[in-house]
Amino acid sequence: MEHAKPSPQTESDDVAKLRHMASEFTEGFNTGDVDRIMRFYGNTYVDINLRSPVQSWQERRQYYAQVIRDGGFRIQVHPDEILVRGDLAFVRGTIDIAAAATPSDSKHRQLRYLEIASRQPDGSWQVLWGMDGPIQEYSPSP
Repeated sequence: MEHAKPSPQTESDDVAKLRHMASEFTEGFNTGDVDRIMRFYGNTYVDINLRSPVQSWQERRQYYAQVIRDGGFRIQVHPDEILVRGDLAFVRGTIDIAAAATPSDSKHRQLRYLEIASRQPDGSWQVLWGMDGPIQEYSPSP
């Protein structure tokens, strides 16, 4: 299936919308505003990291409510690369995780993530699939 190539302005607008989603997710998570997070999810979401990966909108909402309630940490989401291909976007980035009490604490973790988003008829974007995991060191053997 071939997609029409978007204009540079359209692609720039799409990238800005997807970066804005990451910013809103960060703010929603850090303030405990689950509804702010859930504006970017459709009827179903596939979280590759979960044993039962397919979640309804309500299940995803409950998941985030529990993670925020039990977490005790703050996040910062950094989309490092965004590829828009037709009505799909691939967002690869980094998530910085720090203890909520001391965000400057040296006990800080990083995850890498990949999300797939779909353009909606109104031009907005919703995430469909996602996965994240710890950054791993790799050195090839001599």
